[in-house]
Amino acid sequence: MKKYMKTSLTLLLTALLLAGVAACGKTGGGTTAPTTEVIKENSEATELEDDIGVEGASDNGDAADTQGTAEPTDATSVGNNTDIAAGMFKATELVLVGEHTYYPADLFDQNDRDRDYKDHMIEQLQEADKEIHDDIYVYGIGESEVRGEFRFFGKMMKDGVIFDTADMTCWYDEGAGSHWEINSRFRRTDFSKIGLMDAEKVFNIVYENASKSEKALKVGKGQISGTYDLVADADGRVLYRFTVNKYSTVDVDAKTGEIVSEHYWDGIFT
Repeated sequence: MKKYMKTSLTLLLTALLLAGVAACGKTGGGTTAPTTEVIKENSEATELEDDIGVEGASDNGDAADTQGTAEPTDATSVGNNTDIAAGMFKATELVLVGEHTYYPADLFDQNDRDRDYKDHMIEQLQEADKEIHDDIYVYGIGESEVRGEFRFFGKMMKDGVIFDTADMTCWYDEGAGSHWEINSRFRRTDFSKIGLMDAEKVFNIVYENASKSEKALKVGKGQISGTYDLVADADGRVLYRFTVNKYSTVDVDAKTGEIVSEHYWDGIFT
């Protein structure tokens, strides 16, 4: 009898222990801001890092006060149900070169030339990164005036937000090597990340609008998908910029959910 009671007690304690572990593994019921995966590029290994979630973060990096979130407008109410567009959009995956240079993970997948010369391009970006103190988002690649070298097009970025008006170019010359220069029309704007809504809340309205575009559907072969970034415009307004089916873009006010602009293109110049 004592042996039976001892066995039963052991089983009961084991069950309670397992239940406690399972409970600790669960998260709370509240919605948490998604994180942007940043891949760190270096010569020894590729490391994965979690960048601070861009939605709901304040200027000093702390979580934003949820009381500052704007009340949904008609535009945001359309996107509150994310069932239709769930999984259609995701935050742009960024690769970090050096300390300040970020580029989309698919930047070098645009053509055979970029894939073939990727390692050399990374070396150029690493060299140019040593001379800068601000974060830069690289979005394009071009030929350099020097044979066998390249130039890059970027925008200044702060706290995960891309300055739409802060254009920069990475040049190569035989004397100075690769270095970043600020374009003459450069402009830095002030912005606030307090009160940003989750990007998922506008997925539906972006999806529904893009689905009405024959050009966007043509590129996606009847489907709609894409990525999004946080962008500050010339007035300091923070936007979710959706890149839809490679060539089309939709800007959404990240605090109200209002559609700011839409540009649909099939990649064909007419």
